[in-house]
Amino acid sequence: MVGRERLEEVFDEPVTLPPAVDGTGLPAGPLGVSVRSASFSYEDNLVLDGISFEVEPNESVALVGATGSGKSTLAHLLVRLADPDAGSIRLGGVELRRLDPARLRREAAIVFQETFLFASTVRENIGLDMALPESEIRRAARLSQAEGFIEELPRGYDTVLGERGVTLSGGQRQRLALARALVRRPRLLILDDATSAVDPTVESVILKGLREELETTLIVIAYRVSTISLADRVLFLDRGRIAAEGSHYDLLSHPAYEAMVRAYELGAA
Repeated sequence: MVGRERLEEVFDEPVTLPPAVDGTGLPAGPLGVSVRSASFSYEDNLVLDGISFEVEPNESVALVGATGSGKSTLAHLLVRLADPDAGSIRLGGVELRRLDPARLRREAAIVFQETFLFASTVRENIGLDMALPESEIRRAARLSQAEGFIEELPRGYDTVLGERGVTLSGGQRQRLALARALVRRPRLLILDDATSAVDPTVESVILKGLREELETTLIVIAYRVSTISLADRVLFLDRGRIAAEGSHYDLLSHPAYEAMVRAYELGAA
């Protein structure tokens, strides 16, 4: 559980990346993603090797691959938590390095597997003290399938979480973290195994709701076949490159992909 002071320090911490070149803002309308020949290394370890792909506005894409294939690194680059060593990444047709960082963080959100909550109310954990109407808080909770368990808490949205308050399960924590991202109405949403602790049936409801109700491009890093199969398209990463792409069912003819799916299914059994 994270204290409010530490949370504010995290959000106020200056970005260490180079600033935007000219502060260009994003265009209006749905946002697509374009990655061109992007490479990235951790010290001497090449993680992404000249990767290129396009994501259409409002498309849902699953990033899959073995551990170390570059999925999470790619997700970090897409929201400019790091810059590629070579190549370019564009959001809405604009190079990320040219975007105003504050604008980018309003329009693009990433939700991680590991969540943090701070010792305050459910409402404040979702809204982060932004001046939001109650309807927006509840909308985000509904889309993340958190509404039901929130209403069963002792004081609903006013229930205090933390060491002296209510303790939530892993799946409930993940749904609150997702609600926190959704309340910003991002036009690019990246889920980095962000629903791994959520019941698979509930997870399917969440993903279907996001696709039907949001004006957003959705990129999901997932290890459940049920999640992967819901995406419009799958990018199969292997050693920092795209080994194959297509629908889940089309890729089952790819031997390495089919073997990975079998491993996922055995792990879930």
